[in-house]
This record gives sequence, C-alpha cells and structure tokens, in this order.
Amino acid sequence: YHYGQGHPMKPHRVRMTHNLVVNYGLYRKMEMFRPRLISPTAMTRFHSDDYINFLKTITPDNMQDYVRQLQRFNVGEDCPVFDGLFEFCQLYTSGSIGGSARLNEGRADVVINWAGGLHHAKKAEASGFCYVNDCVLAILELLKCHQRVLYIDIDIHHGDGVEEAFYTTNRVMTVSFHKFGEYFPGSKLPRPFYQLIMESDIQILKQQDLLSINLVLVVVIYFDVFQNNTTLHITFV
Repeated sequence: YHYGQGHPMKPHRVRMTHNLVVNYGLYRKMEMFRPRLISPTAMTRFHSDDYINFLKTITPDNMQDYVRQLQRFNVGEDCPVFDGLFEFCQLYTSGSIGGSARLNEGRADVVINWAGGLHHAKKAEASGFCYVNDCVLAILELLKCHQRVLYIDIDIHHGDGVEEAFYTTNRVMTVSFHKFGEYFPGSKLPRPFYQLIMESDIQILKQQDLLSINLVLVVVIYFDVFQNNTTLHITFV
C-alpha cells in the first residue's frame, strides 16, 4: 500500500519492522497469529455508516465523482485515496481488534500490532494519515470484558481521535505524551487548566529551566481536576 509520492506516511515500514523481528529471531519469543478479517459492519461500532461506506467505495479511478464526500470526510492531501485503501484499513484494524479479543479470552498477556495505532481518525472523518481508528475499536472490544481501560499514547502527536471518542465516559482514561504547541493536531489545553496555570506561568518556568516542575504540575493538577472524568494530558511545553 502506498500513500503516494513524497507522502511521509509509509506503510512499507510495517514490513520492515516485521522483517527485523524475524531476522533478529525475536519471533521465537512470540506467538504469531493472523486474526480474522473484520467486516465493515464491525467498523461502524465507532465510525458512521456513511463514512465506512464511502471508504469502501472510493478509489483513485472514481474519486472525481465524489468531490463533496471527499471534502465532507476530509479525504484528500493528508489522507489521500490510493489503491487498496479500504483493504489496508481492514487489515490494520483487524490486527488490533483481534489482539484485544485474545486478551479478553485470556489467550495472551501482551499483544502487539505493528500496523496499528492510527489514532487521529474521527467518527466520520479521516485525519492525520488515519482513516479507521483501530485504537478506539480495540478499546471497545476490551470493554466487552473489562470494566475500565487505560489508554496510553506515546506518539509525538496528541492522540486526539481516541480522546474525543471516549471523552464523555468514565470507563476509558486516555493518557497522551506528545509534543505541545504549534504542532499537529494543534490541541490546546482545556479551559479549566488555563484557570490554574496561566500562560505567563508557563513562560516563567521555561525561562527558569523548570520544565520538570511544570510537568509535575500538569500531572498533579490534571488528576485533581479530572479525577471523576476520563482524560489525563501530559504535555511538554
């Protein structure tokens, strides 16, 4: 699968990762399995029917007939249409859901999906090279057997799609370690936080090289403010 010439997202890296695991012999310490390919209906546990139907239908050959839908679903430059797009989404999402199912069944303690982690996709919108949010769907699978799930995201970008999906439930807590500020997806601190740490205070911490103190403040205050909610941000400013 190929996003296009010059695009920074390169699915080929998944094959490279797999080859490294095999050539270093790490696979001998693992159990490799091929999960069942999920249906489009399974994707609509989170995503809208219209959006999934669009991903199933759109191709490089017919995209000129879907100009309005391309705009509506934010498919274009960052999230291009390419050959095999929907199959690509099915494969990486099946790995994450299948891994969660194995955890639920007690057949594994740790599962890894090299191709997963497309955490920016929204309910009815592609975003940040992500089309189907396998993280959200994997968490929904885990919630079938577990009362609560803690989601930890260590990508350099804020895991905004996962946070948005579970923002109103107390069954999922999202923790995102990411670069902060003028950086995709441009997430800002929520209003209650600004009431506690003003921008001037952050600048003082920067000037005095007290970033570690700032980080502690972020952690402590977020737990205090959102102790009955679902979101913890740990941001580096």
